[in-house]
Amino acid sequence: MIIERVELDSIRLHSHIATLSSLEIGESIFCTEFKQAQSLRTLSYYMIRSRNLDRKFTFRKMDRGWRIIRVQ
Repeated sequence: MIIERVELDSIRLHSHIATLSSLEIGESIFCTEFKQAQSLRTLSYYMIRSRNLDRKFTFRKMDRGWRIIRVQ
């Protein structure tokens, strides 16, 4: 058996926290998969509560997916 150390950051496609943090008021993220949209929605609530941020996000169902919008 070979055990190899793998840097987890190199596997991750992108950081959702960085994506949500970079959103300006009125900008949004569109997700075609419900699981990914729910994950981002939960992460936005976690970020607001754990970091005491003065931001608000809304979650809307669209024709072909879901949109997370920064409203404040």
